[in-house]
Amino acid sequence: MPDGHKQSLATTSLDALQRLHAASDDELLRRMGERDEAALAALYDRYGGLVFSVAMRIVGDRELAQEVMQDAFLRCWDASPGFDAARGPAGGWLLRIARNRAIDLLRSRQHQARLRESAPLPEPGQPDTYGVADASEAIVTRQAVSAALAALPPAQRRVVELAFYGGLSQSEIAALLGEPLGTVKSRSRAAMDRLRGSLRPHFRLDSTAEGEQRR
Repeated sequence: MPDGHKQSLATTSLDALQRLHAASDDELLRRMGERDEAALAALYDRYGGLVFSVAMRIVGDRELAQEVMQDAFLRCWDASPGFDAARGPAGGWLLRIARNRAIDLLRSRQHQARLRESAPLPEPGQPDTYGVADASEAIVTRQAVSAALAALPPAQRRVVELAFYGGLSQSEIAALLGEPLGTVKSRSRAAMDRLRGSLRPHFRLDSTAEGEQRR
């Protein structure tokens, strides 16, 4: 093949790659639905770090977070033909896949066994500082938080999840969702008010501290 033709092909491929990385999330999902692996690679470059951060916040282990990240993108690839942009932004959908996978992993017997094996044993003569009562209380608290989140309207829940599980600022959430910053702030305030009311029976809320948070 003549050198000039090779250079032309290389330039064309580079241009195509640049256009792909500049494509919208919805366009990448559409192309993934057509089994375009380059679109998957572009989505990974765009969201890999954020998905890993979400997973790490939940599982607290780098190896497990890597597993969650890889599985999340694989599930996204498998489900991409059925993606409906009208139901929400692609980035939020991917983060929910990662969050659900991370929670499933935490609940798995394998992970629970790993935690038991790595937990330090109390020194002889020292009380067990994390006994059955503590474990039961932690489970009840986690269930209460999950139930309170599930009871939020979807738009409010999405903002809370992106903030707490994704570690995003309100400006970043607004950019990701394509919503005005004021809308994100109002949803966040409304969500926190609802969560505060739902979780009040499970926590001792300091009225002074609560007043400071509202300022």
